[in-house]
Amino acid sequence: MKKNFLGIIALTAVFAANPLQAQQQGDMVITGSLGLSGNSTHYRSKVVQGNETSKEKEIVPGSFKFSIMPEFGYYVLDRLEVSLALGYDLERSGVVDQWQDKNCYDFTHLFTINPGISYHLPICEKFYYAPAFYLSIGFGSVNSQSAGRNGIEVDKEGFTAFGFGISLLSFEIKPTEHFAISLSAGDFTYALVHAKDKEEVAGAEVSSHVTANNVDFGLNLGASIGFKYYF
Repeated sequence: MKKNFLGIIALTAVFAANPLQAQQQGDMVITGSLGLSGNSTHYRSKVVQGNETSKEKEIVPGSFKFSIMPEFGYYVLDRLEVSLALGYDLERSGVVDQWQDKNCYDFTHLFTINPGISYHLPICEKFYYAPAFYLSIGFGSVNSQSAGRNGIEVDKEGFTAFGFGISLLSFEIKPTEHFAISLSAGDFTYALVHAKDKEEVAGAEVSSHVTANNVDFGLNLGASIGFKYYF
């Protein structure tokens, strides 16, 4: 019993002499996000007329969305991390038109570059307050399909996007040297989207520009969770 007790003391002394190092200058981290969603609507009908019964079934595809954003971070100073994320989003609308038996959709493609900076302030052992500021610079296109005389026609419109965000309620739990869990419960974001289009109407060339601004601030009780790997 005495030997076991001395062994525990010795093991505790080893950990005390070599505390878990975290968020030091030169540390690197990888994280990211992946999303996939979609829906469809099923229609079924039955018609009874006299002794005859007929049934019909139709499946209408709904919207679809795919997104991926790998992120790399580097600690330029102790607890000060700079990061860079590259994102791609694909969104397909529900059916907007039909040509014969073929459905027409609107497709949106968006590529983004997202630099950021965050600071990890220790609250207690292995638990950190990690506010962050990030930018988002993107470009993409909207491909709108419609039924034409000879088939499906596609109208393509390009756009650019710029935005920034501040994560004030952001935290990190680091139970091991290489693994961490991030928690976020609300951001303040601003986004600006600029689209331009050029078309010919009655022999005249018409150019149009549209700029949209969006401000969003949200707090939620169910925090979003992410995972990070340090190396």
